[in-house]
Amino acid sequence: MYIENDNHGVLLNIIEHEKWDTLKNIINQMHVADIVEVLEKLDEENCIKVFDLLDKEKSIEVFSEMDIDIQESILSSAKNSKIKYLLKNMYSDDIISMFEDIEEKVSQKIMPLMSNENINMTKEILEFPEDSIGRLITLEYLSVTPDYSVAKTIDYIRKNGRDSEIFEIVYIVDDIYKLIGYVSLKDLMFAKKDSNIEDIIHTDIISISVYSDQEEAVVKSKKYNLISIPVINENRTLLGIITIDDILDIAEEEDTEDFHKIMGISDMGKSISSASVFMLYRKRILWLFILVFVNTISGAIIANYYDLMSKYISLIFFLPLLIGSAGNAGAQSSTLIIRSLTTGDIKKTDWFIMLIKELLVSAALALTMSIFVSFIAFFRGGLMLSLVVSGAMFLVVIIGSIIGAALPFILGKLKLDPATSSVPLVSSLCDISGSAIYLMLATFILSRQ
Repeated sequence: MYIENDNHGVLLNIIEHEKWDTLKNIINQMHVADIVEVLEKLDEENCIKVFDLLDKEKSIEVFSEMDIDIQESILSSAKNSKIKYLLKNMYSDDIISMFEDIEEKVSQKIMPLMSNENINMTKEILEFPEDSIGRLITLEYLSVTPDYSVAKTIDYIRKNGRDSEIFEIVYIVDDIYKLIGYVSLKDLMFAKKDSNIEDIIHTDIISISVYSDQEEAVVKSKKYNLISIPVINENRTLLGIITIDDILDIAEEEDTEDFHKIMGISDMGKSISSASVFMLYRKRILWLFILVFVNTISGAIIANYYDLMSKYISLIFFLPLLIGSAGNAGAQSSTLIIRSLTTGDIKKTDWFIMLIKELLVSAALALTMSIFVSFIAFFRGGLMLSLVVSGAMFLVVIIGSIIGAALPFILGKLKLDPATSSVPLVSSLCDISGSAIYLMLATFILSRQ
């Protein structure tokens, strides 16, 4: 049952009037995503009450999709029997995701309620590097050996598919669990029942190392249109899989992280709606504080040309225009390069080609903008001012664009995240260069009158 956002208000009204029987009938027919959305709008007390109304199977799905803050509230208040049921029936990747962020006191409460198998599994997976594929691995998947018949494989899916996170793909392994290939449910449906799996196997399988960076899963999924990717070790032993829901989560997290870095914001670790005022302040103040000192350089440059600007007041009018244009051009080129590096459209080794291309593009942009601004400067201060402003515009746009394009490559060469070349940083560097170029050019041209 799909609930429109407008009807969420109706549900909240039912909750407010404590019509629990009515709510139980409605909420158990809703889609999991809609239930989670409703629960996130409730206070802690009502959230727990509504969660308790869910059927057992639906409660597992809903709990797995919740933010960690709500999960902690439910685990803190739930009976041990309910916690045991959740932990026993959750997929392994969802359990690991929860333990990565859960508070110590909640962890201590639920650990004794887990089976030894789940405890050992959790400890093993948490030993993988934090941003590696190993942290997202799912152990609930289907696999058979090549000597299985089609009929036997279909029976195997019927018996075990319900407990597997996906059943559309069956992975083929040898006797020591080395990954050989896969067959799809479609292959099985159209194959003869007495055929062997080795007759219909796909050996062109795309896999990923358990130690690979999580972003690699996004790249491979997008390139090969995969709904799951088998995870292997250095011996090609099949350890588990990573599924499309986790891949989409990675993509969202990485895009959000890159966007924050581009705008000079430290990693949040949680949504803005759940973050405290102090956390938002702490994540933003560092870059703003750094940029204050960077921008004092621009102030020092301008102060050094005080006599020139006192004599030619019209120069002040164009100063914000020029340094703003340099910053905007730099921010544009920086954003394009960072995004292209992130998506794999270009590689770090393409730096020379991209800088040459950026030089040509920025020259065309600079020429267009300098011609336009020359007319404004001419009517405001005459021919000499027009030469200064148009010449400065041409230079600052080109140099600003090159700074913006080069900085991500330089940071990549230094083994730093290219997204660290944030828009505020690029703009500040362009402000410095723009101020210096404009005032030096003005000194050179106007001193010859």
